[in-house]
Amino acid sequence: MLYDISAITFCIALIMLLFQYPLDDFGKFVIVEVIFVMALVVSRLLRTRVITILARNRQANVRNYLSESFRVAFQIQYALFFHLLLTLVYFTLSTVQPPKIGEREIILLAEVIILAVIVMEVVRFHFLDKKLRAEEWLPVVTESGEVTGKVAKSVTREMKNKFMHPVVRIALISNGKIYLKKRDASRLLNPGALDYPFEKYMQYNHDINEAILNMVKKEIGTKDIPLRFLLKYIFENKSTKRLIFLYVSIIDDEEKFNSLELKDGKLWTEKQIEENRNSNIFSECFELEFEYLKNTVLLNYKLKATETPC
Repeated sequence: MLYDISAITFCIALIMLLFQYPLDDFGKFVIVEVIFVMALVVSRLLRTRVITILARNRQANVRNYLSESFRVAFQIQYALFFHLLLTLVYFTLSTVQPPKIGEREIILLAEVIILAVIVMEVVRFHFLDKKLRAEEWLPVVTESGEVTGKVAKSVTREMKNKFMHPVVRIALISNGKIYLKKRDASRLLNPGALDYPFEKYMQYNHDINEAILNMVKKEIGTKDIPLRFLLKYIFENKSTKRLIFLYVSIIDDEEKFNSLELKDGKLWTEKQIEENRNSNIFSECFELEFEYLKNTVLLNYKLKATETPC
């Protein structure tokens, strides 16, 4: 866009100079700079219309590219406008007394200003690229689980429940008891509430099995635990919208369970959980899932306990 404006500027300046009285190099430079700044001002006035026309029937990110181009153009506009003010002061002072700086320094200052804008942009993009590389990209999914796009995790947190993202949760059960620990304070949903130790957003282009294994290894240092899929459901409140995949890991062997690197949590019996339900100490998702666990996995423990040995 800046190249186009530059081409238009110099074409207009060339035509004007052909019909002007002979000017020195400094006068020609000032004319070109004035036309360039005016072209940038006009582009700013037409910004909304230009973005609407060029972004129509194209990819959604075209609008972002255009907005970025206009942002750089406005930086140059303001910088050169400041330079023109200095030039005006130069002309004014030169009629009163000889200025301390010459025309060459004035022209050089314009080049320094444009170079400074370029350096600022290079530095800004360097830090932006570094930030984007460290960013977590979450898939945007439909209720059926179909991926329709992606969005940065930092962005979607601010947009709350506009997009739905897949989340994997694993209930850890041992001898009919559910292992619970406090959620990290950094969690978007119910920080500090009691919940499973395993919960993770699926990353864009990551397989669900990969997400599960990475989550388990990060929490307990090993991937070697039994896993079984239970159900998929949609959870939504004012803060978030999630397509949750619930798994269960049943480890009844006490020695194997104790070998897991679990921290800051404990096993809760069904009775203890029932006595503390609806008291806001458990996460919202756990409150919903407990009914299902109670009537499936935990019920199976009760049935086994009542079985009469042959």
